[in-house]
Amino acid sequence: MRRATFAWVAAAAAVVVAAGPAVVVAAGSAMAGQSGEPEHGTPGTGEILPHPGPDGFIWIPDWIGNGGAVGAGLNMSGPPVTVTVGCQGGSGGPGEVHVSFGGGTTPVEFTVACPADAIGRGSAVVPVDRISSLSVGVETSAPDVHWGLTITQPDA
Repeated sequence: MRRATFAWVAAAAAVVVAAGPAVVVAAGSAMAGQSGEPEHGTPGTGEILPHPGPDGFIWIPDWIGNGGAVGAGLNMSGPPVTVTVGCQGGSGGPGEVHVSFGGGTTPVEFTVACPADAIGRGSAVVPVDRISSLSVGVETSAPDVHWGLTITQPDA
């Protein structure tokens, strides 16, 4: 039996989650727009990362600029969770994305280089005892960097 998953929608986006409804959260950043408000991303039209299959909790195929996702339903006594981000630089050339996963006092963080002409990838395998929430934030080095995200946990 597959675990139930739920998430809240905080920004309009076309996102698919393998086990239930999905969300992309428009994340604020240090970059400010001309109005002085923090900038956030928009849905892309491509597929930076493929669908994660039956072990997937969250799949964001393509997002442009800053963002993230939230949800619930991990098996907290189960195997580790894998967070994978793929990205591609924007019109200004190569870029990077900074990923923060898990919330709490010790989030797992990593940075992925985003080539202009290919897809860069990075992953982190996180034991469930280090996760306080199923939340991930992605901050891009430029507002037109594309990225995709999967969060997976195999059934125990």
